[in-house]
Amino acid sequence: MKSKWISLMAAVTLVIGLCITEPMAGTAAPLETDEKGFVAGSCSLTVYPEDPNKEEADRFGEDLAEAGIVVDLYRIARAVKTPGYDSYHFELMPGYDLEISGAVGGDGTADGSGQPAGNWEELAQQAAAIVLNENSPGTPEPGSGVPVGTRMEGLDAGLYLLVARGSDLTGISDYKMEVKQKNEVTGEESVRIATIANSGEHTYAFLPQLVSLPAKQADADGVISTANPGDWIFDMEVNLKPEQLFRYGSLEILKTLSEYETMGGTQESATFVFEVTGRVDDQVVYSNVESITFTAAGRESVVLDRIPAGAEVTVKEVYSGSSYQLTVPGDRTAVIAADEVVSVEFENEYDGRRTNGHGIRNRFVYDEEAGRWNWYSSPAQDAAGNQGEPPAEAE
Repeated sequence: MKSKWISLMAAVTLVIGLCITEPMAGTAAPLETDEKGFVAGSCSLTVYPEDPNKEEADRFGEDLAEAGIVVDLYRIARAVKTPGYDSYHFELMPGYDLEISGAVGGDGTADGSGQPAGNWEELAQQAAAIVLNENSPGTPEPGSGVPVGTRMEGLDAGLYLLVARGSDLTGISDYKMEVKQKNEVTGEESVRIATIANSGEHTYAFLPQLVSLPAKQADADGVISTANPGDWIFDMEVNLKPEQLFRYGSLEILKTLSEYETMGGTQESATFVFEVTGRVDDQVVYSNVESITFTAAGRESVVLDRIPAGAEVTVKEVYSGSSYQLTVPGDRTAVIAADEVVSVEFENEYDGRRTNGHGIRNRFVYDEEAGRWNWYSSPAQDAAGNQGEPPAEAE
C-alpha cells in the first residue's frame, strides 16, 4: 500500500450524525419493529460537501464542487429495538469486531444509547481500518457511491460509516491517506485514516465519520442519542467537514549558453541567478531564488518543487553572468499544474566583454513542522539567518 501523509493542523471534532440539519421528515410515533426485532422503516441520507451556513469567506464553493466528491456508505451495525423503550441499540454486522457500548454480536438486549460522544471518533477509525483494508475491503451499501447532494434511499436502520472520496479515485490506495492531526488545545499529534478528493488546485481531506439512522436531534448539551426526546428522523441531511490543502507541482528552468567565455584559455564558472515568484489571485504563495552554473557552453536546468498548483509563476533572470546577455530579454511566466513539471527557457550569449565573476547559490526550504522558511547557501555564507550548506534532503 502506498504510504501517503497529510498534516492537518486543525483539530476536527466528530459527532455521531455529523452536522444534522433540520429533518426532511419526522414522526412522533414510536419505533416499530420487524418480526426479528430490528427497527422497521426505510431511511434516507443526503450528504452535502460542506455546511451551507458557513461564513462566505470560509466556504470552498466552486473549487470543492470541482473535486467530484462521492460518498460510500458501509453499514457496520443493525438497529435493534430496545424492549420497553422508544430507543434502540446496535447489533454488529459480520466482520466488524468493534467496541460499541451496549452493542452485541448476537441476540442481546443491552442499551447502547449511552455511548460517550468522544468514543465515536475512535470507533470511526476502527471501522475505517476494516472497510478500507486493501487486502479485504468492505462492500459499500447498494445505492451509495453517488455524488454529494444525491439522496440515498431505501437504507435499513443502523449505524453507517460514511467515506467521502473523489469520483476519479476508485482504488483504495488512491484515496486512503494517513494523516497527522494536531490537537489545538493539547498540542498532541495523532495518526488518523482519511480519504481525499482533488480539485485542480487543492486536495480535500475527510475523516471517515459515523451516522446513525434513524436519529434524534441533539439535546441542549449537543449530545445525539437514540434516547433523546422528540421526533425520529428517518430522512436525514448531513454536511461533510473537509480540510483544504494545497496540491503542488514543479517548475523547471532550462538555460542554454550558446557561447562560453574563456580568460586566456582558462575556463571559469559562469553563474546565472533567477528570481521566482508564484501568485494565486494576486497573493504571493511562493518566492525563491535559484541559480544555474556553467563551466562550458551547452544546456543546464534546475527543478523547483512544491509550488502550489494553480500559481502563476514569474521567472526573472536577475543576474546573467558577468559577460553574458539574454538573446530574448524579459521575464518568463508559467502556470503550475498539480503533480506535473512545467518549464520555462532562457538562452544567453557571450557579449564580448572579458570580466571575472562568481556566484553564490541560495536555497529556501519550507519547514512544515516549524512553519517557517530556512535559508541555505552554497558556498555557506556567514550571515544572520543562514543555515549554511543545504542538507541532502533540501537539494
